[in-house]
Amino acid sequence: MKYLIDNAGSWWRMWSVRLAALAGVVAAYLAANPDQTQALLDVLPDGPLRVLASIGIGVFVFGLATGTRLARQGKAEGGEG
Repeated sequence: MKYLIDNAGSWWRMWSVRLAALAGVVAAYLAANPDQTQALLDVLPDGPLRVLASIGIGVFVFGLATGTRLARQGKAEGGEG
């Protein structure tokens, strides 16, 4: 089968997929526990710093997942190709 990216048949070995899964688990945990989300927000001061911190965290998570996707990760064991 022809995939859009190399070694897509062994997607579970890709660090970008692992980081995206971790981000999904954290997001699901915070959605299920709004008191923990509020506790994390209370650590930040009110005002523009809270907004900038939220944007910064989003950019960091996006950049980390994108960077791992762009980095050479070696051949996947048992993958096609």
